[in-house]
Amino acid sequence: MRRRIFAVLRILAYVLVVLFLGSQLWRARHGLVDSVRTVGLGNALLAAVLAGVGGLPGMFGWRILLSGLGTRLRTREALRVYFVGGLARYIPGGVWPAVAHAGMATSLGEPPARLAAAFLASQGLAVVAGLLVGLLALPALVAVSPLWWLLLPVLAAAVVPVLAPGTLRAPLTLGARLLRRNTTPEMPGRAALSKATGLMALGWLISGTHVAVLAVALGADPIATLTVGIGGFALSVVAGVVALVLPSGLGVRELVLGLTLATLLTGPALVTVVALSRILITVVDAASTLVVLAALGMFRTARVPAPLTLERTPS
Repeated sequence: MRRRIFAVLRILAYVLVVLFLGSQLWRARHGLVDSVRTVGLGNALLAAVLAGVGGLPGMFGWRILLSGLGTRLRTREALRVYFVGGLARYIPGGVWPAVAHAGMATSLGEPPARLAAAFLASQGLAVVAGLLVGLLALPALVAVSPLWWLLLPVLAAAVVPVLAPGTLRAPLTLGARLLRRNTTPEMPGRAALSKATGLMALGWLISGTHVAVLAVALGADPIATLTVGIGGFALSVVAGVVALVLPSGLGVRELVLGLTLATLLTGPALVTVVALSRILITVVDAASTLVVLAALGMFRTARVPAPLTLERTPS
């Protein structure tokens, strides 16, 4: 009975995600064409590729963290859980990706609470990595407003779980409670946390470069844009992660990214970069999930053995 409920909820969640993504893209279809024409098709495609590739290190970081909690998934299973379950972040409320991960755990024969807790813990490490990468933009930001110095104490507090893994017990316990489990998964070691955080930081560096590509295409200084674009994008997504009630940080991400890029661009150019970044990320999220599903389907087909035939020997 529980499996059927999880299956129905999972299907409903995917339907909601498709409807939300579809509505976002439909509303932005005219602006997308104009924005791509403004920055150039080549720059838009390069930005999209960078945004897509930037998601892979985070997946491997999450997989290392999950392994540290006691579950080792094969690459194809990890890809399916990470990308398909990750689409649930487009549903308002921050717990749905964790619920999606838990729902997919049943078919893998893994404890649902462990996968849910691993996702929540990985979000925490993604925030740490994002704040670290966000420091790249700090010199330009504090030159405009000294309030940006507040990033330093926030980062100091956020980095504590990496240095002291015991502090992760709270999100792990939360994941278990969400699924009504009384047991808390085993704690990951400091080495696993450091590796996962490093990979997530690499993902921020790659994906954040797409903002720099767009900003340079609209006339921003290349050297300044590289640090402000990467750091600003990381800070904007971190703000979106913290804004749990909003689907994929909608609105909050754009606000923070706009504030950081305002040190480089103004007027229509600033609006174009912020809007196009959101649209490209949305398209890439949907496209990368479809690519992963298609690749896994082809791989599964290729692995199906041919039926055995018995040759008849002449008597």
